[in-house]
Amino acid sequence: MAEVVRAFAVESIVTAAHDFDEMVDLLALSRPFERSAGMTMACKIATLPLRDAITLVVEDWADDKFRQLSAVIVRRSAPAIRSFEEIRHLYETAEIAPAT
Repeated sequence: MAEVVRAFAVESIVTAAHDFDEMVDLLALSRPFERSAGMTMACKIATLPLRDAITLVVEDWADDKFRQLSAVIVRRSAPAIRSFEEIRHLYETAEIAPAT
């Protein structure tokens, strides 16, 4: 049953249309030793186009797996993107899609 649910989730990722120019918020978890008193676990990194956010996570954070795996992209038009697997898939899709 879990494989059927996973296959459906991956299929929905593949078939979903994305506006790569949509402005999104990129969040990442802070490491426990980086937090000071009163600091939240998730930090807003930037507000930028979806295409730039996924490129930042995949390319610029390639040497920081913790940051890649904790990245969350918050969209206004759809649910947040919470998995690195989905971000990586969008990255591959964005490379094919023409920039506007």
